[in-house]
Amino acid sequence: MVTSKTRRQRELAAARAMRQAERRAAALRRRRRITVAVSAGVVVALGGGIAGALLLSGSDSTATVSASPAASAAPAASASASPSAVPAASTKVGPCTYTSDGQQPSKPVSLPAAADTVDRSPATMVITTNKGTIKATLDAAKAPCTVHALLTMANAKFFDSTPCHRETTQNIFVLQCGDPTSSGSGGPGFAYANENTDGAKYTRGVIAMANAGANTNGSQFFINYKDPAADGVQALATNYTVVGKITEGLGVLDAITSPGVDGGGSDGVPVTKPQITSLTVTQTA
Repeated sequence: MVTSKTRRQRELAAARAMRQAERRAAALRRRRRITVAVSAGVVVALGGGIAGALLLSGSDSTATVSASPAASAAPAASASASPSAVPAASTKVGPCTYTSDGQQPSKPVSLPAAADTVDRSPATMVITTNKGTIKATLDAAKAPCTVHALLTMANAKFFDSTPCHRETTQNIFVLQCGDPTSSGSGGPGFAYANENTDGAKYTRGVIAMANAGANTNGSQFFINYKDPAADGVQALATNYTVVGKITEGLGVLDAITSPGVDGGGSDGVPVTKPQITSLTVTQTA
């Protein structure tokens, strides 16, 4: 029997969830860039400026620098939606919480369905592109919530017929994908927490999740196509969930990235204009 006290507690909890979602959405709309922070001790000079952070622009092909790692960040969801476009909601899958960020999904996809447990069995991602196929193992033991989110989106064909919209060629060497809008701000309309960041190494072949700050993971991911600089210093701070590593198709990745950035810049649309034709995630029971 539901008592008036229980009913009131539920109403208060729902109200809190709504306020939190609205605050997150407002904060995300204020921030229009995905921040890739430079780890302590690494200083980047671009266009005569000294940077403590390298900002990967979602709206143009020019690398922008900032004097502080705490500078602006970007939402993973479309900036065109209003907080009222999507109702506040969250689901739990075992220990994983997926929460609506108040933004309209860039392609149709729902929050992962609630479940008592999350599958931690081995997973494989197959990325079929117009340049060839890339296969990767996903670490569901260390990043189960991320793998489950990718599985949910892959099953909804969220990644199919989408571009890899960004490449960086200075200091960090990544190909960024997973945004159907190509703007750098598209996403699935929900967010989830960081995982597997302790001691993270963003070396050649490693796949990690882009974010707009802690615990704002969505659909965008980046593939490291080259090891850090020859001196061995890792340019990226360990703020990005490591979800997997390429096992086949490094040659395809090289073919995509080796021509560089359109217009010859250090950060922008790849010359090769790569497209993901399909992306699947499977787990072994």
